Amino acid sequence: MLSLLWASWALAGVPEDVEFAADADKPLELRQDAFSRLHDESAVATLLKIAKDKDTSPPRRWVAVRALGLNPSGEARSALIAFLASDNAPTRIAALAALGERKDRSTSGHVAARLEDKALLVRQAAADALALLGDPATLPDLGRALADPSGTYRGTSMWVRRHYVEAMGAIGSNDAIPFLAKALVDPDADVVNAAVKGLEKVAGFSYAAGRTHAEEIEAWTRWSKGR
Repeated sequence: MLSLLWASWALAGVPEDVEFAADADKPLELRQDAFSRLHDESAVATLLKIAKDKDTSPPRRWVAVRALGLNPSGEARSALIAFLASDNAPTRIAALAALGERKDRSTSGHVAARLEDKALLVRQAAADALALLGDPATLPDLGRALADPSGTYRGTSMWVRRHYVEAMGAIGSNDAIPFLAKALVDPDADVVNAAVKGLEKVAGFSYAAGRTHAEEIEAWTRWSKGR
């Protein structure tokens, strides 16, 4: 049976590859192979047609947009930026994930703008994409997102705020230190823990050994002030 599936995939075109890659019932290895084939520049026009078709199923649209992430063409890059303005939140999320995978810092500003998206899941996707892009220029954007009151609900910090700090840590440059240090006094324990991990990455060492958590945070605060 597997050999028949392989044979059918080998003869497939772009629409068939999208359909195959989107089918959760197919073997994972073959789905990955079909997805990889969509990275060819010649697939862009068909991928865009599939992604923009209102009758395309959500799984197929997701595959079509995500496949543009590792497609080297400038047309794919431009299309992903355009998809960030889609009325469909899953499409915006897929485009952000794809832009992160491209590792093209020239798109950082477009990605950072989605930190203000009305959907929290889209904001999370933007933060995760910025973590992959690793552009220090987006640290102020992440800092503003962390301070945004809309990141809390009835006094409770939302999960998305941790992703902003994780992105700061992933960027990992010395420029991240003041932003991470500020997060050390956040009322959300998850945010504080993410800040500690980020500082460990930037500094290349840990203050955890022989200290309580409070003492560890104090040590990082002192270290950050001395930078």
